[in-house]
Amino acid sequence: MASRKRIYDIEFRGGAVRIVTETGKPIPEVAENLDIHPGTLHSWVSRARRNGSPSSDRPVADPSPGGRLRESEPVEPERLRAEAREKGQNPTSSSAF
Repeated sequence: MASRKRIYDIEFRGGAVRIVTETGKPIPEVAENLDIHPGTLHSWVSRARRNGSPSSDRPVADPSPGGRLRESEPVEPERLRAEAREKGQNPTSSSAF
């Protein structure tokens, strides 16, 4: 049986990376809370640190200041999942490919 690849949108990836970088929580803990593989989150964090974007191997020329979170807006795993459900996406579902 072939494995199915999960697809995560850019907002989910960015939120997951921000949880790791802004809270200092370990990647395995954050990955477990978000129900994603730790290796996947590790690659997003590495790309973000290297290039400024968790989903591209190309450097981001000018990061948007509007994309940054204020301290009064903590990112929580459940909120990220709820936002994905509202958009009709399941960040942990398999794609139909």
